[in-house]
Amino acid sequence: MTDLERTYRDEGPRLLNWIKRRLGVNEDPEDLLQDLFARAVEFMDAADPVDNLVSWMYVSARNTLVDIWRERKKQPVSFDTDLLEITPENLLAESVEPGPEEMFRRIEAMEALEEALDDLPDGQREVFLLQAVDGYTFSETAELLDLSINTVMSRKRYAVARLRERLGDYKDAVERQEE
Repeated sequence: MTDLERTYRDEGPRLLNWIKRRLGVNEDPEDLLQDLFARAVEFMDAADPVDNLVSWMYVSARNTLVDIWRERKKQPVSFDTDLLEITPENLLAESVEPGPEEMFRRIEAMEALEEALDDLPDGQREVFLLQAVDGYTFSETAELLDLSINTVMSRKRYAVARLRERLGDYKDAVERQEE
């Protein structure tokens, strides 16, 4: 069994879930995963092969997602005017879904979190996402990134401190708006 086959078997489902949580509903995570493994085949045959395939896959997936997110920001937002009509279906949907103020706050919070994550140094961001979002242990993260456990722990500690500092300012601003 080749490294690529082993990686697909062992990390494919976890990588797919990682992509799904970040991608959204407009794109197909399975297609993205397939494209990543197709690119990995090209890099495996290259003159300078990849040392840590799993780490390369996650970095490549993250870079692809960043490109997708940037494209989304460029696209105009469409608005469905049918939702403005008062019908029993729309009233029922409104009673289950959060109101516009809550949706706005959620979107603002996600944007603030994305900005705070983007401001982290690459190493800290990568460790934080693998740990906090994907659920990797410190030893798994260290192995994936080919780092010592102490380095991984340090990077996560600094990432959490920076995020708390950055998002604490956001939290204070939200609380002032609510008053």
